[in-house]
Amino acid sequence: MAPMPPDQRLEVHFIGELELGSCFHDVQHGEGLFVDYCAKAGVDWLPISKDAEGFVGQTQTAYPDGEGTFVFNHPIGFHFFATSIAGWPKLEIGVWKLDSAGRVDFVSHASMSMPLTPGHADIDCLTWAPLETTPINEARALHVGGRAPAGSGDMARLADVLAGGEARSQVVTRTS
Repeated sequence: MAPMPPDQRLEVHFIGELELGSCFHDVQHGEGLFVDYCAKAGVDWLPISKDAEGFVGQTQTAYPDGEGTFVFNHPIGFHFFATSIAGWPKLEIGVWKLDSAGRVDFVSHASMSMPLTPGHADIDCLTWAPLETTPINEARALHVGGRAPAGSGDMARLADVLAGGEARSQVVTRTS
């Protein structure tokens, strides 16, 4: 970012919380969910953060109430200086499942633009997950703990899919 006088820079704060999650039907009794998140913005945006890693974080593991709602109530805050509105910040989240044996499995992913207007906003963020329905993947999933497929079977491929790489165009997904 080229140095600009302070009166010519845009300063933006996003303050809120990752409140709750629901409709995760693949989560069984005794399993919890947690969310990894990060804020990403274009090259004209300078993140102002005390953390060397930038705007990344993770919620605690939440367990469902009687109606299947996972309450996180996790605060988030992002502060940027920008010289252009190009590359407006977006929030990326990954939902992960912790089972009763302590195993962690990928559940779903989402990416959404941060609000464009000042003031209060309630935002619903729909997530998606890779859907693998080949007989071999189903058999492998059932053999390893009797569970549904975890999403990709291969963490390197999953990372490529989530990053929007070439593999993303070849993946069939489902909403969650």
